Amino acid sequence: MARTRASHEVSAQASLARALVTFDDDDFRRSLIKTFDAKHFTVTFAEDGEPAVKVLEKERRAFHVILVGLNLATKKGIATLDYLKTRREKIRCGLIIIADPSPQVRTYAPWVDETLLRPVDAEYVAKRARTYCSC
Repeated sequence: MARTRASHEVSAQASLARALVTFDDDDFRRSLIKTFDAKHFTVTFAEDGEPAVKVLEKERRAFHVILVGLNLATKKGIATLDYLKTRREKIRCGLIIIADPSPQVRTYAPWVDETLLRPVDAEYVAKRARTYCSC
């Protein structure tokens, strides 16, 4: 688990929102974190499965939005989504899946807030994530 925070001064109008990012694509994850930092988010990121579950068990109420990268070919993201599905009522924040287009993604759609299909721009993801923040 690691955290980043924008190094610049945050204006009084833009308070920090908290996001959890679980994504196995290193380049896209770095792009997301850089963009979220610039958009006044504090980002926690974790790998799929046990590391993500540990973060969620410890800090589940601390996040405004959770982004899960779903890769059906490698099964990455499934463990995190399975955990979230069983606890969805207790985890009261925005939940966004980012996945490659596939009919199987629809099985998760009914209980998540948004499903974004790749390719998707990190700026767009940050805009969508901001809609779940009351700050």
